[in-house]
Amino acid sequence: MADGNTTRPSSTEATSEAAVEPPAESPPLPRAGDLTSASEDSIVDPSEAILEHIDLDSWKWPKYFAFSLTRMEEIFPTGGIPRGIGPVRDLVTEENDFRPLTIDREKWSGADESWSTVGDVLADTFTDAWLVSRNGVALAEEYAWPMKPARQHMLFSISKSIVSAVIGALTDAGHLSPEDLVTTRVPALAKSGYTGATIRDLLDMRSGIRFSEAYLEKGSEIRALFEAVDFAPRTATSANGIKDFLMGLRREREHGGPFVYRSCETDVLAWICEATVGQPFSVIASEYVWSKIGAAHAAQVCQDRWGGSIADGAISTTLRDLTRFGEMIARGGTTADGERVLSRAWIDDIFTGEADSAQVFADSPSGRSYPGGMYRSQFWVPSASRDVVIGIGIHGQMLYIDRATQTVGVKLSSDPQPVSLAHQHGTLAMFEAIAEAVPEKNGSGPHPPVASESAEAPHPSTAPGGVSAAAVSTLVGGSPAAGYF
Repeated sequence: MADGNTTRPSSTEATSEAAVEPPAESPPLPRAGDLTSASEDSIVDPSEAILEHIDLDSWKWPKYFAFSLTRMEEIFPTGGIPRGIGPVRDLVTEENDFRPLTIDREKWSGADESWSTVGDVLADTFTDAWLVSRNGVALAEEYAWPMKPARQHMLFSISKSIVSAVIGALTDAGHLSPEDLVTTRVPALAKSGYTGATIRDLLDMRSGIRFSEAYLEKGSEIRALFEAVDFAPRTATSANGIKDFLMGLRREREHGGPFVYRSCETDVLAWICEATVGQPFSVIASEYVWSKIGAAHAAQVCQDRWGGSIADGAISTTLRDLTRFGEMIARGGTTADGERVLSRAWIDDIFTGEADSAQVFADSPSGRSYPGGMYRSQFWVPSASRDVVIGIGIHGQMLYIDRATQTVGVKLSSDPQPVSLAHQHGTLAMFEAIAEAVPEKNGSGPHPPVASESAEAPHPSTAPGGVSAAAVSTLVGGSPAAGYF
């Protein structure tokens, strides 16, 4: 049985390219995968000279992958998503060790048979950082090199859920409607396959666009998208950026039909935001969402060389700020201070869907992986329970939101496999086990002070407390130990 300090398995496969060994003269890297507390000065940082060896071709090499995911602004053009000037939403910390908790492998049968505890999942799934919060309290928080509390990490397709929130905010403000035609908002798509599709079709990935998500298959649409934005080597036929790529997509069936996961839908949604407001997506995302959640840091979105936002999977945030975003969703669209970010109706619709949402999902390949689930507004509903929604990103990213218990979990990873159902089910089982183990109401005792989240200020360390599963309720119900995620 692996524990939380076990070195993560090595990999000889690159993420979406054949592995090529880095040059021997590249600087040595710290050992990845050893989770530690949130203290900035407790996390060894390698020489910035490593960046000299990372470029558009090498950023996905196994040796550099974890590092690259925290340095996307050094590799690609990016648009900053400012945090605004409002106060930071505090997250206080309790000291809990959830590693001994048993996970439910019967419910999440895709999880690896060798895993039986939370610690097993953390150790074997290339964890870069993770956090579980409830009602503004970080119940667990750890980082592995190269992640730090103030460092942004690529979210991959969790980005889709953030884009959805921006669409929701624009809807609430009366700037657009999910029933609007895509081509009404973006006339440049009039000659594409999106003619006749609505914004709702895109939110739920039910357009009729031909698009394959086979990441490793040459000739697939997702590969062509990667080539268009320099995520994969360009060819003579590559589109000139994300918008040029989208204009070339064609329809293969009627819009509003089956659920088929298509990353391109999110990029069109971001384009709709830009066309509606007349500003870059990064500016809109800040004004309508990011500046309102109490984020401590700006987020960022990678852009192609023509300035198009790669919104389907290239937003980066800090661990804590993504937690704050999840807490806003869990609270029905408001912050802990009562600021309304999204309407209750928009949030409720994510959890409940339409009359046929569950059926069209069940009829899709994804229905076999998440029986009883559905997909709504760029969020996954993983089971028949309508209290939990998740955001999923390739290479091991997950945002878990349980509105019944107000539990939010975030796991950021650098899994060399683009997609692993075993790792998805294991992570879900991990968050669910923690949510069920912690009482729904925290005690009324005083909380420890909150440290600054600036990159310069080190955070007080929170070492694993060695707390047994049986002792969790005692810790949560009493005065928490001082510390920081």
